[in-house]
Amino acid sequence: MKQQVLFYSFLFLASFVTSCTNDSTACEEWIINCEDTGIQVDTSKSNRKVLIIGIDGVRSEAMTEDISPFLYEFSNRPTTYFTDRNLVERLTFSGPNWSSLLTGVHFCKHKVFDNKYSNNELSVFPHFFNYIERANSSIVTASIVNWIPINQYSAIAHADHAPTNQITDQEVFEQAQELLQNQTPIDPDVLFLHFDELDGAGHEFGYHPDVTEYANTLNTIDGYIQQIVATIETKRSNGEDWIIFVVSDHGGDGKGHGGGFDNEHIKYTIFYANHPTESFIQNHTSTQVDLVPSVLYFMGIISDEFNCKKDGISIML
Repeated sequence: MKQQVLFYSFLFLASFVTSCTNDSTACEEWIINCEDTGIQVDTSKSNRKVLIIGIDGVRSEAMTEDISPFLYEFSNRPTTYFTDRNLVERLTFSGPNWSSLLTGVHFCKHKVFDNKYSNNELSVFPHFFNYIERANSSIVTASIVNWIPINQYSAIAHADHAPTNQITDQEVFEQAQELLQNQTPIDPDVLFLHFDELDGAGHEFGYHPDVTEYANTLNTIDGYIQQIVATIETKRSNGEDWIIFVVSDHGGDGKGHGGGFDNEHIKYTIFYANHPTESFIQNHTSTQVDLVPSVLYFMGIISDEFNCKKDGISIML
């Protein structure tokens, strides 16, 4: 569930001036100068696979051993990069943050300023599936989401499978397992999942680990993720080379999160990356725009266009 966002001009101007006064000129430069569309592929990484799990509305301090025991344990593995201080976009709505996570550029470039996606520049700064498709069209990409705008406005133009019908978190889980275990309806090499009911619980009851409904919803999602990761571990044991990311778009406080960049409970959220042999940058505090550079680095895809446009860095060495 998403609250409809009224785009107050004062909030927009304050946020835009604060975060994009310098970047807005750079955005123009990027658009004009990014003419090289060459893509190179490191063939030693050509069979790698990616799972990204998105959980909407994660307040970092709720990731506890009692509430989310699997994700708590997962964060403490030596093979996992984890931070609970991942910095979100200054526009603390879902649309800007999922767009930044999936494009690798800040909101002043992709111009998704709220949850309506009006007049965006996602054709100029596209979903990362675009770069994968252009590097190797045989790589199969899929996006399964509870919150439809992610697929409707961003993924569907570039994915092999990106349904836009409304589904529950349980159905996201079930469809993910069908894809991963039974290759139905496709066998994905790169899979993005989005769970939304935690955000709905936050809006209805409150974003806080002491709120029963919020904690219980996160606990349920934790169980889904444990089973999905178990499926990936089986694939790894069978020789498939998977990396797992777990990310969120924003935290929350009270029953909201909009316009909350000065609130530490909203501006920080989680970022996980797990792989048995990759080396992750130590003492790095990630941001939303670090996900895509990390994915492309892992897959050995070097896009001159993306490297020209990107705002983030890979968290892998």
